[in-house]
Amino acid sequence: MLYLKSSTKLLLYDLQVEILFYGAADSMRRRILGPINQGLNVFASVPPDQIKVLDLACGTGRTLKFLRATLPKASLFGVDLSPAYLRKANQLFSKNPEELPQLVQANAEKLPYPDNYFHGISSVFLFHELPPAARQRVIEECFRVTKPGGVFTICDSMQLLDSPEFEVSMENFMAIYHEPYYRSYITDNLVERLEKAGFEQVETKNHFVSKYWIARKPKTRSDC
Repeated sequence: MLYLKSSTKLLLYDLQVEILFYGAADSMRRRILGPINQGLNVFASVPPDQIKVLDLACGTGRTLKFLRATLPKASLFGVDLSPAYLRKANQLFSKNPEELPQLVQANAEKLPYPDNYFHGISSVFLFHELPPAARQRVIEECFRVTKPGGVFTICDSMQLLDSPEFEVSMENFMAIYHEPYYRSYITDNLVERLEKAGFEQVETKNHFVSKYWIARKPKTRSDC
């Protein structure tokens, strides 16, 4: 991104992301809403105010804002490594304390939640920022904290296999925006990683320059 003082850069972060994705960043984020909402149908017998959804690497809270609009009664949670981003997310929701998600500073490789805790998890624009081994650890943590039958949805950049004609653009992205793990990301098999962790029914979708993975944690016998 631009080389600015951290406080100024934070104020411009969302604008920078929108510029980077030609004004489509929010529309890309919103595409996780359908899979999350549909995935939660498995828990139709659970009262809406007892549904728990986590946004991983929640940043300034924009994805959480869209999740709140879609799931007005659910308990929302956000995790991010950056306390500055979490403060910004709190500001975003501060006008209506009833909508305030539970925000926690934590590493996605070691989530501070018990096993089988969330009905749904979303992750937007995180995985291309991680080294390969960390991607696997994050997926395994998401599997651990997802309830049986729950849904995990990832949104990130398209990959080389999806659009080989954009290889030059992907190479330029790595160089211009100093993304050290993007090269391994664009050839990484996240379906394989999700299945290795235990997820099943993994679907992938592509829209514009984004890609989505929708995965399920298997139900236990008692859930059937």
